[in-house]
Amino acid sequence: MKLKVNRLLTGLLLIGSIMPVFSQQKIKDRTITYEGSIDKFPVKAFIQYGYNNKGSVYGKYIYTKYPNNEPIMLSGDAPKKAFTFREEVYDTKKGAFKTTGKFSIESFSQYNKLEGKWQNASTSSIVDFHLKAVEKNADVVYYYEINRLTCEEEDYNKYYYRFNRVKIFDENKKLIQTISLPDSFAYKESPLSISLEDYNFDGYLDIVLSHDYPFVTRGDYGQYYLIYNPISKQFVYNKSFNMAEPSKVILLNPLKQTLSTVTADGNGNESETTYTVIDNKLYKIAYWESTEENDLLEIKYKVINGKSVEVSRKTK
Repeated sequence: MKLKVNRLLTGLLLIGSIMPVFSQQKIKDRTITYEGSIDKFPVKAFIQYGYNNKGSVYGKYIYTKYPNNEPIMLSGDAPKKAFTFREEVYDTKKGAFKTTGKFSIESFSQYNKLEGKWQNASTSSIVDFHLKAVEKNADVVYYYEINRLTCEEEDYNKYYYRFNRVKIFDENKKLIQTISLPDSFAYKESPLSISLEDYNFDGYLDIVLSHDYPFVTRGDYGQYYLIYNPISKQFVYNKSFNMAEPSKVILLNPLKQTLSTVTADGNGNESETTYTVIDNKLYKIAYWESTEENDLLEIKYKVINGKSVEVSRKTK
């Protein structure tokens, strides 16, 4: 009898070691785009809440009258009921950033609006500012679970785990959907992180799942993009965003409503491809590359009949 019990316990332990381990967590980080004004001057801004996994805020803003000017940088601590963040511009003479103003939020409770006072760092003059979120679901609450699986190679389990799907829950922790992902690995010491960002610029926040890639010499950081469908109210693993290269990261520019991918080999060979989004598909609109020999190539594209067509090319 004892032998049977011991065998049963051993079997249960073995099953437990290969079963997925779930841990439900709230999606806290998000990037919100705002439109509004500082005093009487229209502005457009974006704020990353939870920047650098530390809960702080980071962002940029422009005066809409001058859309091609260099954006003004924003940074501050984690938002509370009342909090501040500063603005900085690059001083070319001193070769460093300098603080030019401060935003003070007097009563923060939701992401869909920011209101308070803006103070000029040089003159100490104070004016009102009002920012309203572009996203219709800026304050949405989601929870998620990542399945953690053991690796087939026993030695890998000391440092890595495997995952291939994510569960999404609503604010009441009710399951919305289960999304399958490519079979992937991640470091145990570098947990997966999930944020909410509008990657197709339709006014609804999408899900971005970020993780480190083991076994990759270059580009060991990657993201999966789950695009929100406002009709079905579910997220879609869209192949247009999730490019074939596993470690490809798409950079979001909310101010210009463009996406870009960047490559660099550390030897001076760099490139950047910029995309616009039409009907949840990415189309190239610009490309540049530079080499270690200081050769430069710039290409501009225009979207014609569903294709990116080259319209100009410069070399140097």
